[in-house]
Amino acid sequence: MLRKCTLLFLLCIGLYSAANGQVIDSVSIYIPYGTDTTCPGIQLTFTAVQSNDTFSTTQYKWYTDNVFTGVLIDTFYTTALVDGDSVYCEILYTNSLGVLDSFKSNVIIVHRSNTIPPRVLISLTTGSNPGCGATPLTFTAYPVNGGTSPTYQWMVNSAPLTGEDSITITRYFNAGDTVSCMMVSNSPCASPTDTAYSSLVPIIHDSLTATDSIYANRNPICFGTLDTFNAIVYAPGLSGYSIAWYVDTSSFPSAVGPMFITDSLHDGSKVYCVLTDPEPCVVNHTTVSNVITITSIPLQSPSLSVLLTEGANPGCLDSAVTFTGTYSNFGTAPDLTWFVNGVATATNTATFTHVYNNGDLMTFQVATTDNGCYYTDTVNSPAVILIRDSTPVAPLISLIGDLLVANNAGSYTWYYNGNIIPGAIGQTYHPLVLGYYYAIRDSANCPSAPSNTLYISLVGVDNINHGENVKIYPNPTTGIIDFDFGSNAATLKMDIYNIYGQGMLHEDIDNTSHYEADLSYLPEGNYFIVLKDADGSKETFKIQIKK
Repeated sequence: MLRKCTLLFLLCIGLYSAANGQVIDSVSIYIPYGTDTTCPGIQLTFTAVQSNDTFSTTQYKWYTDNVFTGVLIDTFYTTALVDGDSVYCEILYTNSLGVLDSFKSNVIIVHRSNTIPPRVLISLTTGSNPGCGATPLTFTAYPVNGGTSPTYQWMVNSAPLTGEDSITITRYFNAGDTVSCMMVSNSPCASPTDTAYSSLVPIIHDSLTATDSIYANRNPICFGTLDTFNAIVYAPGLSGYSIAWYVDTSSFPSAVGPMFITDSLHDGSKVYCVLTDPEPCVVNHTTVSNVITITSIPLQSPSLSVLLTEGANPGCLDSAVTFTGTYSNFGTAPDLTWFVNGVATATNTATFTHVYNNGDLMTFQVATTDNGCYYTDTVNSPAVILIRDSTPVAPLISLIGDLLVANNAGSYTWYYNGNIIPGAIGQTYHPLVLGYYYAIRDSANCPSAPSNTLYISLVGVDNINHGENVKIYPNPTTGIIDFDFGSNAATLKMDIYNIYGQGMLHEDIDNTSHYEADLSYLPEGNYFIVLKDADGSKETFKIQIKK
């Protein structure tokens, strides 16, 4: 009952596997040639072969007349079988679903007999027949019911050959000879005789023709690239033949085999090979293959360039920059890729807009895709280094005395009526004509937005008479400043402004050649002193308070 349940389970599993598209393992068994009918008591060897050896945990089970023999390997040896017995093998294995599965092999019926006529077959195992007389031939005998140690005698034209008593014979034969073999069996059931003769094999000599043809791996080819040629050769002389390769009329002595590799081809080159076979029975000892005319396509030189089309470099961190790539000789539909610091950032566009960090590297790459002929398939532009600075705050300018003053120290560009004033690059500027003035603060690489615009409506006021002689010191100062007007007494109005144009101090200097002002209450920074005399002339001086 247990065995029936197991077989039913395995049958169900097999159906489930097949229904779910699983690969089913199978097994077949065989016995050696000539042992399908044997004497009683002779050992028989059965071998099992799986159809799929990738399944795991395979187990073999051999059965005779449906009875398990206890043998669990892939080979079954036995002397106990009698005529009519049956043998098969069953395999158990775990399939790809992880489920136990099984398969039963073909069944072999054993034939036993007390009288089995011996037989011997012969076959040509080396050489050709028909063939060339200059080539040795090898024949091999295959006994049937020859017993454990049969004896052999080879014959030519039915006459025994002295010394040719092994299972094989190798020699030169004449045209018209017949080859045969006699075997004497030592099998106990060889009857009615122990002697068997093979059939006669006639030897045929023929005049043979050597042939060769060639084919190219690629044609057309790109100029200067490698190409491989292969020869298909029939040479009856076997190892005695040779092959020489030619391009046009030039030979290549180093190329002597059936394969020829070269990069020396040009458009119109003619490639062929010459086969030489010295075999005596070969009609054509030298034969020329077909000729392949090469089409060599000239190489194109891809090129590209990159141009900054919007934005500036050097420039500001928060400002986008646009580059445009121009390329030629890349064939149809090349791949376009823009890289930032080696990372692909944009593809399939010739224009690339990006906001960069300082020190970023930008590269443009174009790659061919049409399998054309090029000196190089991929070209990269030289890397562009992006130099970026933070954008300065827009300055505030004030008119202090006769000076236009920006609120922060630094480098500036001054503008008059929208045009750059050449050489005006300091924090202050003395306007000389009526009009609109503004300034832009310059960092190393990034300009600010424009300052406020001031309209200057009064110019041409002279400097005070004492401007060239007055000395203001110390500068920088901790708070006390001295005015020295030399030998001339001065009567002036003094106004002190901060860089925003706010008045900090207003005093009168009355008929004195020396004056002292106390600015110690003011914070550190830059200030402007405006001295004005009675007729309106004025002079502006810059001082620094540093405590």
